[in-house]
Amino acid sequence: MRFETTGIERYNNVDTLAMNLPIDNLAKLSDADFSELLGRSLLSPHLESTCTSFQRKSIVVTGAAGSIGSELCSQLLRLDVATLICIDRDETALFYLEQELSLHYAHSRIHYYVEDIGGTERIGALLREHQVDVLLHAAAYKHVPLMQRNPGAALKNNVFALTRLLEAAEGSGVKTFLLISTDKAVNPSSVMGCTKRIGELVLASRTNRDMRTLSVRFGNVLGSQGSVLPLFLQQLRNGEPLTVTHPEAGRFFMTIGEAASLLLESVSVVTSTEIVVLDVGAPIRILDMALKLRRMYGRGESEVPTVFTGLRPGEKLQEELFYDYEQRRPSGREHILIADAERFPWINLEPLLRNLEDSVVTGSQQEMHRAMAAIVPEYQFESLELLPTDKLLAPAE
Repeated sequence: MRFETTGIERYNNVDTLAMNLPIDNLAKLSDADFSELLGRSLLSPHLESTCTSFQRKSIVVTGAAGSIGSELCSQLLRLDVATLICIDRDETALFYLEQELSLHYAHSRIHYYVEDIGGTERIGALLREHQVDVLLHAAAYKHVPLMQRNPGAALKNNVFALTRLLEAAEGSGVKTFLLISTDKAVNPSSVMGCTKRIGELVLASRTNRDMRTLSVRFGNVLGSQGSVLPLFLQQLRNGEPLTVTHPEAGRFFMTIGEAASLLLESVSVVTSTEIVVLDVGAPIRILDMALKLRRMYGRGESEVPTVFTGLRPGEKLQEELFYDYEQRRPSGREHILIADAERFPWINLEPLLRNLEDSVVTGSQQEMHRAMAAIVPEYQFESLELLPTDKLLAPAE
């Protein structure tokens, strides 16, 4: 969470960076560092136009103590919201969020609840009590390899809890419901990606004139919990090899601050139920990021070698932002696009969801996969054919 950024003295040439930069944590990385890793200037938020959508409004953030959730909370408070309701089931993380926010903002307009978002009755009561205008749903299970081994948990949290939360919001007068999706929802090869695609379809299918629903799809968030950057920093700190899955693996990257500001802008510029795509440029090879970070800290291949570990189950070499059949429509704001495609009617989707939920209770993992593929035909749930790691060679620097 970045309330203030600790500046680090920089050199203009990445190859001549200081040898003694502190390998500590993400707080020690400045905006210049992130810009260097991304190979582009960081995006500037459009606070003026965003402000009117949130000022004096009552806002809920689920998963509020997570990487994106906490940044959303910080940015929303700077937009002068009337009430901010922070919901998370991680008690300790929520405690630390409260401690951090209380240093900067009046405690009277922030409320913290340790709740499971799947508890429809309790969540509905909270939404009505606070007369919530906008709900930003950041809570999710997101770690691809772990969810690959726990598909039932992924479905319960990312699909069925989402559906119950959506029903509670519809019945409580919420005007805007935003779901954070992922590029892994496009032609998914992972359980996590498929659950997010099902979430997109659920939101798009539930046409409600009184509540606008947005699914916002984007790539990896640099520095979020479980992302590759904290892992690389830990490996550099410990003098361990930098582990990269594959020399050609690439991802779409943005910073936590960029992701949060574009999410809030999406609420302002997209006025109807849509699937929104955040596009900040071409994918970046993870290997290139690892080598650049190593040079930033003055390390060489002999000190910190690069090791290729092979793609993990569910992982792809390259992610995608759009399905081939989706039409890209501009939103009127740079980096925010709309993915136009035929909607999946709720009357057709609902029985498939019931079958999917039954498979979680009574079926095998294979039955769960088949039930997911019945909803998302593009779901590639068979194991990827992976290159053996001894065939992966590190390129010369």
